[in-house]
Amino acid sequence: MHRRQYLMRAGVSAGAVTTLAGCLGDLTDSDDDTGSEVADRAGERALDRATGKLNEAALALRVDDSIDDPESIDFDPAVPTDLIDDARDHLETAAAELDDDRQADVEDLRTYADVLEGLVVVTDTVTDETLSDAVDTISAAIDEDGDLENATDTLETRTATLEDAQTRHDEVVADFETLEEDRFEDLARIDYADLEDGISTLENVVDSLSTLGDGFEAMLAGYEALEQGQTAVDDENYEQAQTTFADAKAAFEAATTTFEGDENPPSGLVSYFETASCQSDHLETVAAAFEDGAAAADAGDPITAEQRQQDGKRALEAARDCSQ
Repeated sequence: MHRRQYLMRAGVSAGAVTTLAGCLGDLTDSDDDTGSEVADRAGERALDRATGKLNEAALALRVDDSIDDPESIDFDPAVPTDLIDDARDHLETAAAELDDDRQADVEDLRTYADVLEGLVVVTDTVTDETLSDAVDTISAAIDEDGDLENATDTLETRTATLEDAQTRHDEVVADFETLEEDRFEDLARIDYADLEDGISTLENVVDSLSTLGDGFEAMLAGYEALEQGQTAVDDENYEQAQTTFADAKAAFEAATTTFEGDENPPSGLVSYFETASCQSDHLETVAAAFEDGAAAADAGDPITAEQRQQDGKRALEAARDCSQ
């Protein structure tokens, strides 16, 4: 299994950001604001600087065609996080200096900051190396080069992290939906659809990672049942072995259905889905063959039992070849 990281686009287009010259840096410090009160000018400057910092943070979340080569991407959450923190400081100044009729603008930009902050957290989750670690650990357990309990623990940790990411993404969506499109574009000076597209893309990544986790969970449960069934066969408890192998077969079938349920995973995750589907499909064949073998042994037919046992072992080797 190739080790991969995955980073998606979650922000604004480069073209949109290059139009923000009027709100970046100190470009709003000109003396063209004739007739404005000093406090109003300070508040407007702070508001513009906050907008610029937030759009820079959105740009820091964006990746171009490198999404097809996720191993080459290193995401540093500190960069957009620092920009968002700077923007919040400017918004505090703006809130203190601007009149009441401009406080709604401050609140909308605070919501924009909340959205970007959530995207940073979720993006950091999907770009770390724990996915490839989990896949490697699971593959090792199936290849009998690793520990099944360790694989299960690794997957549980990964699943918990993804659940937190999903919760945070739900909060992002809820915050974003409070922003009115035309008003947001006038205030933030970026394309509302660009940000919406980034949020949607990130959702697809999180959903696909969660699908992988669900499938791996079913596959590990099936593999554990497979081992228990083999123990029952060794103890000549063939009736129990049949039941346990049937449970394993059902688990592998569920895993295959789960993996195949994501018909269009992000390009950086395709190889994970392909390998996992290959493994679970072959393991389902293994469980079915072992179940037949246990039934034959229980019926006093050692020849058929041995034949089906060998069929299962060949399918098991095929499952292990999937990760090569």
